[in-house]
Amino acid sequence: MAWWPHGAPESACETSIGRIAHRRITDSANEPDPRLALETIRATYKAGDTDLAWTRLTNWRMQLAAVFDQVDSDPVSAVAVEGASDSPSTLLLAAWLSLALEAPVTIVADPAGTGIRRVRLTRASGDVQLFRPGLSVAELTQPGQPAQRITLPRRSLKDCLAEELRRLDPDEVFGEVITMGLPLTSQRRVQTSAR
Repeated sequence: MAWWPHGAPESACETSIGRIAHRRITDSANEPDPRLALETIRATYKAGDTDLAWTRLTNWRMQLAAVFDQVDSDPVSAVAVEGASDSPSTLLLAAWLSLALEAPVTIVADPAGTGIRRVRLTRASGDVQLFRPGLSVAELTQPGQPAQRITLPRRSLKDCLAEELRRLDPDEVFGEVITMGLPLTSQRRVQTSAR
């Protein structure tokens, strides 16, 4: 396993250490232009590449996947992802939802450094929303259900690295999101949040 905490190479799998590593971990959030860093990963992606911006989303993805196990089959017609304008995790979450739900995604840009705040799934039977106003507790609202408070803290570097170290196989979902989902986010409208 190889990890570049910053200064990610142009192609992680083509570096001397990257050629022998089964897993290659970068952190686009620590790059001067996080979106460009993700685009570079997309252009050079090989199985075994991953980025900590994706790992930081694990709890968001688990919560949103659990929501779909509970709701009826009414399709999602639109998605809004609200997060920091400088957050590669915001882009990856939008890309994942776009692929998973086959619905148009709007990215709502919050001020830099604020992380992901909200995901709203628009459905004919009513919106589902996961909203984290602070750093650790989110509220899940969905039609016909009382609001639920959920622990959803920002993940530490230690937690993210521990998760990646437990995984020896390539992350196929990340591969799909970075290669097929990320281009979809560049076609989506970006709004500025009105706080």
